Amino acid sequence: MRTVNGPTLGSAEFSFTAYENLLSTLLDAGYDTLTVRDYLRMDRLPRRFVVLRHDVDRKPENAEKMAELEADYDTAATYYVRTSTFTRERVSRIETLGHEVGYHYEDYVRASGDLPNAHRSFAGNLRVFRKAATIDTVCMHGNPLSPHDNRDMWTEPGAPDFADYDLLGEAYLSMDFEDVTYFSDTGRTWRDGALKIKDHTMGEGEKTVSADTTSDLAAIFRDGRVDRACVLVHPNRWADSVPELFAERSKDRAVNLVKRGMQLIT
Repeated sequence: MRTVNGPTLGSAEFSFTAYENLLSTLLDAGYDTLTVRDYLRMDRLPRRFVVLRHDVDRKPENAEKMAELEADYDTAATYYVRTSTFTRERVSRIETLGHEVGYHYEDYVRASGDLPNAHRSFAGNLRVFRKAATIDTVCMHGNPLSPHDNRDMWTEPGAPDFADYDLLGEAYLSMDFEDVTYFSDTGRTWRDGALKIKDHTMGEGEKTVSADTTSDLAAIFRDGRVDRACVLVHPNRWADSVPELFAERSKDRAVNLVKRGMQLIT
């Protein structure tokens, strides 16, 4: 174990210390930690597990720090990287640390819902990513300002299949969320609600547990209240210094105000 930041961040809910405590809790409670690739490949899943997933929307340097921390705990996670946060060197580094790298695609939104153009763009970006890492799974990026949902590029009539790209599947569409409880830090809260405009699973079962803070989430695992879960962490949301913590908190508050306004308009 290592100390990733000073004592002033010890009680902060979206600090690297809080994330380290969450990792420690998972391991102490006896959960297996899986990548999305692991989950989709396994013929027989462990009785108790957590799929660790990261969407690298901004600040890829934070993703690398988080990958190093997880490696210290001998824990593997999946990192979904956007074209805007992709560099060959950093992606290779994350994979070398023992993690899965995937493509965090947004081609359908960028193509304004044009299916052929979306898939042409997707294929080209996937080729670039595969020059830096082994890409077996993908995950859509949810843009709350767009009327389009990137997942629709797989569900429209005549759309290509994941197998056409030699992919195992997609993090939202290919997991059984009737069996796996989904937790996400979108909106700077683990609780489901209006702030998670497009960060929701399709076909999910009735959720019987919820958390507000990272401490609440750790308590759920410490008490064994769920056996199987998927935890989504956005590395840009987490901080290892007080100035960064305040900056990210302010950004999230501003974004949340916009989202609440959009909900009122709707």
